[in-house]
Amino acid sequence: MINRRSFMASLLLPAAAGSGLIAAGEAFGRAPAAEFVGTDSWFNTDQQLSLAELRGSPVLVEFGTYTCINWRRTLPYVKRWHSEYGPQGLRVVGVHTPEFSFERTRGYIEHELRALGVAFPMAQDNEFKTWRAFNNSAWPAFYLFNKNGRLLLQRDGEGYSVEIEDAIRGELGLPRGATSQDADVSGVDSPEFYFGSLHGTPQDRGQSPGNGERVYEIAGSTAPRLNEYDLQGTWARGSEPLTLRSAAGRVRVRFSAAKLHLVAGAAQPAAVRVRVDGGPEQTMEIGLPTLYTLLDGNTYGEHLIELETATPGLTLYSATFG
Repeated sequence: MINRRSFMASLLLPAAAGSGLIAAGEAFGRAPAAEFVGTDSWFNTDQQLSLAELRGSPVLVEFGTYTCINWRRTLPYVKRWHSEYGPQGLRVVGVHTPEFSFERTRGYIEHELRALGVAFPMAQDNEFKTWRAFNNSAWPAFYLFNKNGRLLLQRDGEGYSVEIEDAIRGELGLPRGATSQDADVSGVDSPEFYFGSLHGTPQDRGQSPGNGERVYEIAGSTAPRLNEYDLQGTWARGSEPLTLRSAAGRVRVRFSAAKLHLVAGAAQPAAVRVRVDGGPEQTMEIGLPTLYTLLDGNTYGEHLIELETATPGLTLYSATFG
């Protein structure tokens, strides 16, 4: 399944297409000047790292951003590699390159890395300088370098845990035979939604979606079509955010998946009432701009989620599925 978080950056910045096992003579074809350059700060280390200084050890570099569900789904096995193979010589280094503007805030990143249990070093790459040095094009993306600093393996997106781990084990002189740790998203039939104007929004066209502040009304009992959403209340659409301006608001999303993750935030903590397929109402709080899981099911299928709040300032950025 193609997901925007797996190729979105190719629309934002020039990048070479393709990924794969890199032949020895083409080791830096994808990453001609691969190095951690222009970083704003670092997490989980007291000093800036460099690939040159890490030579002598195999190094796995992963690009991500903290609201990206694709990156988050790789964390269980990347964290295991760090703890299991780190004592045997592997160095794992993350690069946090933001998609949304709020992901440039160090305090937010630090909070989320702590909550996610990320202990390996991570560079803050707000200006995409390390991203461009690697000629990167995806969240997540993996680069495995051997002890001599040569790029051995490069992969974009999810689905490569066995391949990457076997390559790591080979570099460490361990027998191969890893088992897959990748999440099964084969049943997801909905693309990522963006609520801002920077990308085409799948809002119900009958509501005449537009930029700036507008009043939207949900007409009658008609639900949005599959892979669309509709709104109730006064909402202001900017390039990234869609923000509630009225005293109350409502959002309905129809999708086909087992899970729904919402990138959202609020100027002050917002109590949001959530109802799935007309079932019992549940309440969750949205505050810090991050990824919130509204539905965490195991059975794929078509669903209608309804969100209601009486807190102006609730801001929506995107919805992703699993």
